[in-house]
This record gives sequence, C-alpha cells and structure tokens, in this order.
Amino acid sequence: MSGIRSLLCVAVMVAVLRSGQTLECFRCDLGFWDVCYTTKTNCSDGEQCFVGIGKAASVLDIKMMGCLNEEDCNKTTTVAFPVNKTVYSLTTHCCDEDRCNGSPAVLMTPLTLLALTVAQTIGLL
Repeated sequence: MSGIRSLLCVAVMVAVLRSGQTLECFRCDLGFWDVCYTTKTNCSDGEQCFVGIGKAASVLDIKMMGCLNEEDCNKTTTVAFPVNKTVYSLTTHCCDEDRCNGSPAVLMTPLTLLALTVAQTIGLL
C-alpha cells in the first residue's frame, strides 16, 4: 500500500510541475521577404512552434511565425480572399522546442548547411 501511495504522490507532483510549462515560440503575424516584426508567445496544449513561408499573389514572398495546432503542421495551405481575390500559398514547418522557429537555419538539415558552406568556401556562391 505504501508503494502505491508513493507512486501516486510522484505522479501528482509530475503533473503539477508539467502543467505550468508551455512552449515558447517567436511570433510574427505577417512578414514580407525575410523582414518580420517578431515577439514571443506561449503555445497552448496541442500546439507547436511554426514558420510559414509562402507567396502572395504569386509574386510577394511572405513569412509567418507563431504557434500552430499539431494537425496543421508541415502542410501547404492556399487561401483566397473573396473581396479582392488575392490568393496566397503558405507552407508550414513545425518544431517542438522553445524558440525553435526563430531562424530559417532551423529548417536546414546539417547536410544542406554543410553543402552551402563548402560551396561558398570554394567560390560557387
């Protein structure tokens, strides 16, 4: 009985400690090219940090950052506005660590980063 009581006590302590923890992400409601006014925000349960990169009207590069429901992560969405029929397409990339969406570098794999470094070093870029 004492073992069950101890296990229950530990489970309650873990639940209390984890309940105050939320994922902190960078937030940018809408940026153009790579210019984005960024603040910090805390995600709700079931959300991850994300970076969204896309095109508006097929010519303007846009960027968004913040929290996103996990089921909407790593998808491409196309949105049409009925008033002026402007369409934008946005591809989201999610991550699940504090402030992991703060830089485009988080989207690069180590191999891509190495290839870019080598190309710049030998003068290809």
